[in-house]
Amino acid sequence: MVSARGQRPVLAVLPEDRETLVVSGSLALATVPGLRERLLRECHSPGSRVILDLSGVTSCDTLGLGLLVATARRLRLSGGDLRLAAPSRVVVEALGDSGLIRLFRVLPGTGTAVGSTAAEVPAPECRTVA
Repeated sequence: MVSARGQRPVLAVLPEDRETLVVSGSLALATVPGLRERLLRECHSPGSRVILDLSGVTSCDTLGLGLLVATARRLRLSGGDLRLAAPSRVVVEALGDSGLIRLFRVLPGTGTAVGSTAAEVPAPECRTVA
């Protein structure tokens, strides 16, 4: 599950009133299936409130956008909420070019979303950050 640039996606969790997931690397064909599985495990509770920190995402294709839309929809259908924090320029451009930006609540920075910084955990492990 390595991207064309050789970067593995990273997913870490911060304990807060909202679950914060830090995603970095590529959101593309090679990485979306694994991230989808991990997001399903993290966002399974009805009413889950999730923030995706996308500041470290280096590329985002249509499958990556589809993953964001599907995650938001799944959370909303179960009474939950998804917010995007500090999306990288490539994510903002992809969302803007596709018109999907209007579907998401975007936070300007991770400090807006949570009170501390996240330590990244290499894939495939997804651990709670203390």
